[in-house]
Amino acid sequence: MSGNKKWWLLAAMIWMLIIFLVTQLPYFTGERTASAINEVSRAEKGLIDELNFIMRKASHFSAFGILAFLFYKVMSNHRFAYFSAWFAAFLYAMSDEWHQSFMPDRMASFKDVLIDGGGAFLALFLTFLLRRWRKAAGS
Repeated sequence: MSGNKKWWLLAAMIWMLIIFLVTQLPYFTGERTASAINEVSRAEKGLIDELNFIMRKASHFSAFGILAFLFYKVMSNHRFAYFSAWFAAFLYAMSDEWHQSFMPDRMASFKDVLIDGGGAFLALFLTFLLRRWRKAAGS
């Protein structure tokens, strides 16, 4: 593995550790996020619930999009790099939800795994399009 790939692998491992640690924190439950939004906005209950949902799902979507991109950078020389990066991120999403099921005040949700997988897919799709655009612009 080249030196550059090792740095991308290290970045992916650090990002996985961050996801793991955030999963353990009781501060990121739906109830606590809604409470924080309520304090900041003093908005009506329905709006707070919607903002809470959007913020929580956007964090899932983006965290696993970043992870998939990091996995791709590690595997970019392999034939099935996009699929392998997506699959690795999806597997980590499943293990993260399983881990979350053991945390107090947290619950596991397969819906979150699908959101994580969607974020990973979108990040890889955008990476594919950007690489293709750069190649076309360079020729």
